[in-house]
Amino acid sequence: MKFLPLFLLLPLLAPAQTVHQQGYWVRAFLRTRLSERLTFHSEFDERRFAWPDGQWQFITHQHLHYRVSPTWDTALGGTLSWQSQNGVAVPERRIFEEATATLPLPGRLRLMPRLRVEQRWLRQLAGTDLTDEWQYKLRFRTRLQLDYHLNPTWKFRVSDELMLNTDSFDQNRLYAGAERQLGAGWAAELGYLFIYQRRANNAGYNDRDVLRFTLFKDISVLAAR
Repeated sequence: MKFLPLFLLLPLLAPAQTVHQQGYWVRAFLRTRLSERLTFHSEFDERRFAWPDGQWQFITHQHLHYRVSPTWDTALGGTLSWQSQNGVAVPERRIFEEATATLPLPGRLRLMPRLRVEQRWLRQLAGTDLTDEWQYKLRFRTRLQLDYHLNPTWKFRVSDELMLNTDSFDQNRLYAGAERQLGAGWAAELGYLFIYQRRANNAGYNDRDVLRFTLFKDISVLAAR
């Protein structure tokens, strides 16, 4: 689902050259409940291009969440990433902070706005050689997500996430997917992601269609005590 305000901005941002790409992402997401307020999240995400198949990026996030209230959740996390550029896996390191609200709406709907601030360090590449230099970037990510709980087994969601560097537009992600509970703390989600992203060195934009599959597992340390 493409939310109207950001969708209307895309033609204004569109350059003369836009590269269309397709890919698929496979993600494992482990959520461990440590206490009534603390939860630790581990994500492992393999991202690949399609036609021809090739690695796009491997990225992992580790973040600790603290539930301030039934409505508000805060988190502190770190990210390691290796993204393919010119046939080289270029590393990136991040630290991020985020706050998420959970707002119940009528009709089994739930609205979840999120703000994430990322401090990023990107390893620099010279041709096909990694250098010893790291570039620092600060990025702001705002996401608006809407969940619909059809029944205890099925959940549907749509979201729109805008990412901005301190001096420029980075990308916008539009997502629609369905999640199914599998039992024993397991769940699976399949969805479609549309990414509109500025290319490096202001060389135009990428227009990307992505199929994303996620396997979730919830563990409660409290239950094991």
